[in-house]
Amino acid sequence: MRKVLAVTLIGSLVLALLPTMALAGDSHAVRNRWLGAAIGAGSVVLGGILFNAIRGNGPAAAAPVAYPAPQVVAPPPAVYYPAPPVVYAPPPVVEYRTWVPSHYEDRWVPATERQRVWVEGHHENGWWVPGHWEERVRGGGYWTRVWVEGYWR
Repeated sequence: MRKVLAVTLIGSLVLALLPTMALAGDSHAVRNRWLGAAIGAGSVVLGGILFNAIRGNGPAAAAPVAYPAPQVVAPPPAVYYPAPPVVYAPPPVVEYRTWVPSHYEDRWVPATERQRVWVEGHHENGWWVPGHWEERVRGGGYWTRVWVEGYWR
């Protein structure tokens, strides 16, 4: 079917070009010479294309090849960490215990004393303060000897 269609097309093209080729040889018009040369070149090119299409070994259009985009693989940047500080462990604490024998010790015993005293009437900051009872607290204490049992220190 394809060959019949190609032969029909070539035949009709050649018949259509014959009258224009005859006019191209007109000696009175220079323009027609170039027109004839162009028509002749076009028919040769078109004939070659059709002839190769009939034979079936014409240049096949190559399928476009899509190459993948190049991948850039770079190693991760080097990370440098400073060396850890040098830490020296302190020497172990050695405790030497000694025995303190029993003995007497003087100790302070705190004591407070409350007294109720009479305050005579008097002048204070230009005002008269009548006599009254007042509670007074006196801090203090005393020393005493205490027996202390022996202990480890």
